[in-house]
Parts: sequence; C-alpha cells; structure tokens
Amino acid sequence: RLIRRQRQMCIRDRGIGCDIIYLPRIRQIIQRDNKLKRLTAISQKIMHPIEYKEYNNLLLLQDRELLVKYFGSVWCIKEAIYKSMTFKEQQKTPFFQMCKTYYKINDPQQNNRPILINQNSNNTIKYHLSLSHDTEYIASYLIREKL
Repeated sequence: RLIRRQRQMCIRDRGIGCDIIYLPRIRQIIQRDNKLKRLTAISQKIMHPIEYKEYNNLLLLQDRELLVKYFGSVWCIKEAIYKSMTFKEQQKTPFFQMCKTYYKINDPQQNNRPILINQNSNNTIKYHLSLSHDTEYIASYLIREKL
C-alpha cells in the first residue's frame, strides 16, 4: 500500500523548485545606491503590485535590514516558482510576466505561514511554500501539486 501511495503522490506532483539568496549581495546594492533607485527598479520588475505596495511601505519605515529581507524573500520565491515550472511553461510565460502573476502573503491564522497566490489560477494547482531565513541567506522551497 505504501508504494502505491508514493506512486500516487509522484503522479500528482507537477513541479519542485528551490532557490537560495545570499543577502550580502542585496546589501551591497543598497550601499552603492543610497537612494535605492536600482533596488526599486528591480522591485518593480519582479514584484506583484501587492508586494510592491508592501515594499513601498517598508521604504517609508527606513529600516534597511527589513527591506533587504523582504526583497530577498520575494526574489527567492519568484525564482523557486520559475524553477518549478516545466520547460514548456517557462517558454510560454517569461520570468517577469510570471512575477506579476504570483504573490506571497503571510497567513495570520497559521502563525504567519507564507502562502503563494496565483491571481490567474483556476484552482487546479495547490502550492506548498516554505521560506527559511538566516542572517546571511534566505531559502525557499516550492512544490506544485495538481489537484
């Protein structure tokens, strides 16, 4: 029975993606560009409007370290999403287009667990997202499951 259950799980999985971000690279961008023009330009390309609104709120707080972690988290998740896509899906949906389709929120009812939302979803795919923070790194893992 266990083998059959494992086989069923493998058939349902549509893709796995992971990424790791080295936060000092983002800090270097900020140090070289005090007005954050470069980071903001990149953010406009990779963030969904909901994420970009949060980015702007963090800019107003002027907490650079929180900004680095938020930007790193978003970038890391977007890379994991793209890596979980099949080659055919990647050809059909360019990276920056995909970035505008997906966004992450934290679910306050589940201890702020990150949840991935696809605004164009037809609810046939479930996303399992894990995000891990350290002082120097952020890692994300994503499993796309066909329902």
